[in-house]
Amino acid sequence: MFENLDVTSFLIVLLLSLVPTFILLSLILYSDRKSREPLIFILICASSGVFTIGLSLLIGQVILPNLNIISEGLFTDTQFNIFKIIILAMVEEYAKLFVLYCFISHNRNFDDIYDGFVYSAIIALSFAAMETLTYVFNEPNFSSMSSLAILRNFTTIPLHLVCGIIMGYYVAIEKFSKTKIFKIRKITKSLFVPTLVHSIYNVFFSIIVLLFKNSNVFLFVVLMFILSIYTLGVMYIKRTVKLNNVFINDDIYPKKYKFLMTKGEYNNKINNIDIYNY
Repeated sequence: MFENLDVTSFLIVLLLSLVPTFILLSLILYSDRKSREPLIFILICASSGVFTIGLSLLIGQVILPNLNIISEGLFTDTQFNIFKIIILAMVEEYAKLFVLYCFISHNRNFDDIYDGFVYSAIIALSFAAMETLTYVFNEPNFSSMSSLAILRNFTTIPLHLVCGIIMGYYVAIEKFSKTKIFKIRKITKSLFVPTLVHSIYNVFFSIIVLLFKNSNVFLFVVLMFILSIYTLGVMYIKRTVKLNNVFINDDIYPKKYKFLMTKGEYNNKINNIDIYNY
C-alpha cells in the first residue's frame, strides 16, 4: 500500500524488487555483446511484462471461473488445487510464448540459436519483474514488502528466468528446423516443458512452505530445491551454446539434431533458395 510508505521506504522496496532483474538483464545482454540484437526488439522484450501479465490475467479470468464446473466429480480438493496450479502455470508460460513467437522469432535479426536464449530470457525477466511489483506492493507494510521482494529474488525470479531459457531453446530449434514435423514438436515443447517446470516448482514450493515453514530445515530444503532449478537452467544454456557453435560454424550436428539447419543453410533459405521442402 503506497499510502503506508514514505519516499525512502518506497524507493528501497522498488530497488529490492527490480535491481536483481536489471543485473540479470545486463548479464544476458553482455553475453550477447559480439552479436547485439537491435535495440527495438530488446525494448519490446523488456517492456513485454505489462502485456504478458495483462494477457495472463485476461485468460485466467476466462478459464478460472469454469474450473470449478469442470472439476465437479472429477477431482478431490487436493487434485483440483494441483490442477489449478498447472493451468495457471500454463497460462503464464503461454503469455510469454505468445510474445516470443508472434512478435520476435520471425524477425530476421533472430538469426542464430543463441538469440532464442537472449530474447526469451528478457521476456521472462520482464514478466517476473512486473509480477514481483504486483505482489510486493500489495503487502501491508514495509517489512513484509521488503521480505517478499528478497524471497522472490532468490526463488520466483530465477524460476521464470529458467523457464524462459528452456522456452527460448525450443523456440530457436523450431525456427531452425528443416521440417514441419520437428517445428510442431519443438513449439509444443516450448510451452509444455516450461509449464511442467513451473508447475513442479509451484506445487513443491507450496509443500515445502506447508511442511517446513516453522522448521529449522526450511531454508536448507528451499536452497536445495532452488539449486536444482538453477542447475536445470545452466544445463539448457550449455545445450544452447553448444548447438549455436555448430550452427554458426556450419559444422556437423550430433545425430539427434540432424534436423537442424546450419547458418549457411539458413542463409540460403532466407535468400529464397528453396533447398528444403517446407
